Order: sequence, then C-alpha cells, then structure tokens
Amino acid sequence: MGAAESIVDRLPDAAAKHVRNVAQNLQLAADLGYGDVALLVPDSEGSLAIVADARPMTAAAAVPVSRVGETVGRDEEPEAYDALHGGLTACGSRRRTRRGIAFTSTAYPVGPESRPYAVVVRHLGQGVAEAPGKMEVAFMRLAALVLERLRQGPILDLDTEEPYATTRLAGDGVIEVTADGTVSYASPNAVNIMRLAGAEGAPGGAPASALPGGATAVAPVLGSASAREVTLEVAGRSLRYRTIALSVGALVLVEDVTEARRREQELRVKEATIREVHHRVKNNLQTIASLLRIQARRATSEEAAHALREAVERVSSMAVVHEMLAESTEESVDLAAAVRTVVDMVVRGLAGDDAKIGLRVEGDTGLVPAPIATSLALVAAELVHNAIEHGIGSRHTGSVTVAMHRTLGEVALLVRDDGRGLPPGFSPDSSSNLGLAIVRTIVEDDLRGTLSFGTGAGTLVSVRVPITS
Repeated sequence: MGAAESIVDRLPDAAAKHVRNVAQNLQLAADLGYGDVALLVPDSEGSLAIVADARPMTAAAAVPVSRVGETVGRDEEPEAYDALHGGLTACGSRRRTRRGIAFTSTAYPVGPESRPYAVVVRHLGQGVAEAPGKMEVAFMRLAALVLERLRQGPILDLDTEEPYATTRLAGDGVIEVTADGTVSYASPNAVNIMRLAGAEGAPGGAPASALPGGATAVAPVLGSASAREVTLEVAGRSLRYRTIALSVGALVLVEDVTEARRREQELRVKEATIREVHHRVKNNLQTIASLLRIQARRATSEEAAHALREAVERVSSMAVVHEMLAESTEESVDLAAAVRTVVDMVVRGLAGDDAKIGLRVEGDTGLVPAPIATSLALVAAELVHNAIEHGIGSRHTGSVTVAMHRTLGEVALLVRDDGRGLPPGFSPDSSSNLGLAIVRTIVEDDLRGTLSFGTGAGTLVSVRVPITS
C-alpha cells in the first residue's frame, strides 16, 4: 500500500493488526453488500486517508477505481468523520451521485468505542437499496453484520489463532445462523449444495449442526469470536466450509469442491505416473550406459572403444534430464542446472580429475520444456567434448566456457575454448565429425534453431533455439 501502509505502521501493534485484518476482509463485505467499501485511517494531521478499498463483483460500484492513498475531507465523507469522533455507526441520509449511480453511505468505526483508530465506509447504490429481493436483503444484512464484527477486533482462525480472511466466490452457498444455532437463511446455492450432500428438505429452521458436516464446520464456531475453514467429505461430496462468528450467530460460506478435488486427484496420479516413467527411463539409460562402458573396456580396437565412450556420454546426458524430471512436478527442466551436470561429467570423463582444464558454466535460462532441455543438454555435451578433444587436445590444459541466456522467444547456448581454433578450410557442411553431425541434426532439424561458428583465440560455437515463453 506504500504511503497508506506507513500510516497503518504508525498505529500501535494491536491496532495495526486489527486494521490489516479488516483490510483483508473488505472484498467479502463488498460482494455480500453489493457496494464498494473503503478503510480509512487518520493521518498525522487528523485527516482520513484511504488505506484499502474493494469494489463488488456483484453490482455496479459508485467508486469504479481504487482510491488507496487519497485523503478525503469531511465534506466528501461526513459519515466517516462522524463515526470516528462519535465511536458509533453513522448512517448517512444524504443521497449522492457518482458515475450516474445514486448512493448513500454508512460508516463503521474500527476499534474501541471510546477511541476508534479507523473507519470503514460502505456505499450502497440506490438501485439495490430500493428494490432488493429476498437474497439481496439477506446478503446486505450479513455484510452489515460482518462489518459490525470487524469493528470489534480481528477475526482469528479457531485452530491456529492467526488472522483469518476470506472472500465470497461465485459458486458459494451463503447461510446465516442465529445465536442459538438455527439456520435462519440459506441461499439457493446453499440449498442445492446441501441436497447434493444428502440433506433432506430445506436447511431453513434446522440446527446448523444437522447440516452435512455442520457439527464439525459450524457448531464449534458458534459463541466464539473466531472463524474456521475446513473441507469435509460428506455423502460422496467434498464441501469446503468457511464459518465466521458474528456478534450474534454466524456467517457460513459453503462451496461444493467435489469436481475440483477429483481433478486434483487425477492430476496427482498423472504427475506420479509421469515421474515414475521418467525414473524408469533414467534407470534404463543408465543401464545402457553401463553396458556400453563394459563393451568399451573389452573393445580390441581403440577406435571402437573411443566411439563407445562417446556413446556413453550421449546416453548419460539424456539420463541427467530424465533424472531431473523424475524429481520434479513439472514437465520442464532447469536447463542451466542440467547443462552444468552434463558438461562436468564430460570433462571428468575425457580429461580425468587431475586435468588442468578450467570449466566455467554461466548464465541462467529458467525452466525449459523437457524435449528442448534434453536436446540442448546433449548438444552442450557434444560441443564441450569437441572443445576438449579437438580444441584443447591431448595436453588437457586450457579453458572451456559455456554460457546460456534466455530472451523473449529464444534460448542461446554458447561454448568457447581457448584452444587451437578451427582448422583451415573448415566447413560444418563437409565435416566428418560424428558429434558435430549430431549437433547439426538436433539444432537445425529437430529444434529449428541456428548453429554458427567463430574463431580467433580458440573457437566459439553459438546455438540459438526458438522457444515459447
């Protein structure tokens, strides 16, 4: 809230906690009450500054945009000043008009009656006030009761004793419960949700504890000053209850989340299955790599052994990405992390732990789709392999730098070495190097990217691949 937050910060700790909790529940009051609401706190000069506000999703608002940070005078919001100085709710009778919407204002002091430290102002449009239906009357009454409850102190969670806040969702059923635990009103959505959960007849007049799940979700809150949020399984339905104790009785919001829970469960099963598939693919690739190592050690030809060792690197590079996917809930991979693992593996495999090759991997790409990450990790392994084998050579002394960055719509991978550079007349089109042929196929054919070479003090290979951000 910026400057508005600094005004709240100047309040004593308990008052600031209370005011913040009111701010967190303004949207609930706005949607229940069909009108915009604003929270005002006196500034250092005694004027009222707006520190939070909310506009309803259920009706046209007299104030269409946020006014947080503005200071309002007595002539603009006289009810707010009356409530602050009198410590009582101030109901305005003067009708005002904004944006062609006629409205009246009601102000609720926040804090002790003897010395309030904030005010909530609620605007109610004439169109809603003059011809409300039964549901609108009930909702507006509940909005007023919520604001009366908020003026007394922060709403705390019954179980955690932390400040509690919620909003009204479009699919919520709304229920009002009296002080003796009887349902005095249930919205059409609430009636339908209760019937689906096995309730017989309309909830009106029945004990709240008799509602499906009401004994757990509603009854413990009655008579307290707290709130409770709980999701229960009742008669094959999943009901999400949010119950707020009012000065008298309680407000209950209930949502049928059965389908949402079913979809979440299906997604969890799919994610677990996909992770298991990646885990098995990784294991299979590692098994293949092990078999290739064994075959390389038994090869009678150095050329064959060399080719098998290169194959081990390629298979191991793909295994690294699948291992990361097996540990992730996303079908994306941190490409930079995968490349670091792969190129380190290549350097140790080619030059050994005692080699004096300086390897530097820098840059960041964020999460990259798994198919692209797998391909680019293999490309990085091949390019670093070539840099060491052909650029630095058998002396195993030099440096290799791998740099990555991501821009809008593109991932770039650059590999530079300080070796002997490209041979005279080098052309990637005519090169017989298998690793380079693999890189060209992956980059240009599979990923629809570009591959370019530069020389000078060593060799620079640049790979650029399109990606949807």
